[in-house]
Amino acid sequence: MKFFYKYTQRVIIFFLLIGITVSSTTILNSWAIHEEFKPTEEVPPIPSWIKKTVGWWAYGQVTEIEFIEGITYLINNRIIVITDSPTGFMANSPGDVEYVIPKWIKNNARWWADGDIPDSAFVSGLQWLIKNGIMQVSIAKIHLIPIDDIKIADIVAGDKHDFIHLFSALFETYVHPEQYMIDDADGLKKWISPILGLNPYKMDRYNEIALWHDDSQKAVVVFPLFTATAYAPGGFYDYYRGKCDDCTTTTIKIPGLEYTSSGNAIQAFDLLGYDIISDETLDKNPGILKNYNKVIMLHNEYVTRAMFDAVTSHPKVLYLYPNAFYAEIDVNYIDNTITLIRGHDYPPEDPVSNGFDWEFDNTHPYEYDNECLTMQFYPIIDPRSNVGVDVARAGSNTHWMTNCYPDIIFYSNDDGAYNLLKAIKGL
Repeated sequence: MKFFYKYTQRVIIFFLLIGITVSSTTILNSWAIHEEFKPTEEVPPIPSWIKKTVGWWAYGQVTEIEFIEGITYLINNRIIVITDSPTGFMANSPGDVEYVIPKWIKNNARWWADGDIPDSAFVSGLQWLIKNGIMQVSIAKIHLIPIDDIKIADIVAGDKHDFIHLFSALFETYVHPEQYMIDDADGLKKWISPILGLNPYKMDRYNEIALWHDDSQKAVVVFPLFTATAYAPGGFYDYYRGKCDDCTTTTIKIPGLEYTSSGNAIQAFDLLGYDIISDETLDKNPGILKNYNKVIMLHNEYVTRAMFDAVTSHPKVLYLYPNAFYAEIDVNYIDNTITLIRGHDYPPEDPVSNGFDWEFDNTHPYEYDNECLTMQFYPIIDPRSNVGVDVARAGSNTHWMTNCYPDIIFYSNDDGAYNLLKAIKGL
């Protein structure tokens, strides 16, 4: 009885506070108020991270930005349903959003997070506050296409209903609410592991850059599993940083999308119908490239000799990221490890820059240009690709390289991503 009394009391106070706000902002008849604020018996399931975030905000542990992100998720996933012409939206989020959230809402948020009022009451209240402009959210982040209608790449793990819509470009970009880092320079949240999705209303545009209906194209993309392993904790870069002496041999790790130097590209190619193989598959079966008329390399920095020979001898290759083929490794499939052999200033007794002495290495100066404001493809003629080719055809096997690091383009630049993918399809 005590819990019931407390629960009922707080629901009443919750709507009383809203009623006070109503009386100070507009005049509504009692019937309208009753209809607007009658909580529904059930609402769609709310992810646990939202209640956690709301609770943190209510207790002053995170900023209003995190709270608004949770509310935006509820709108985007039709848990908060805004009909007619809402007034509680602004073109862009202000730098300080304190004024758009009535401070008394923190009490209600605290009660909900603590389980003292039901989901339906909290959602109904927020719904009315947003609709009537009392609490405002950025319309730029509102995405009214249900997540169920968005095609996410098969390589993305997890329940897509937990993702937050970040913005729209060529692809719809989502993030997971718990995958971020705090920038030491400015203290701001930086999202990691962006998740790309196909918008069903952009299919005509996707058809122009995809391989779904193009049987003439046999293209394969090589995902850099070995390079992801080298960057992972306990890998080669811990050795370079002086954290360990034996990290030149490390266990192969299945990367997540936090390895974003290829995570963005691999999602885009997967969504657009390209064949995807890992460099492990390529190393075990170099002849697999004979099944394809075009090979697309990503940030394949650490590769085996077998991989190097197979790719450089192929007639049509696009090295989409600078820094490919920078160091040679050996793979032990029994122990499931890779070992650094040569390159990246290794071994210390005979340091070399490129482990294959590859004359087309374009790591410098292009690797660190990730804005790609003047991105170009430029051709190279790798003599390895012309071995055994008739003299009259010598030079016909053209490989292509890029003059910048195009990772960000895939999710941040609408026309840039479209033009890049269209050019890749046309190469």
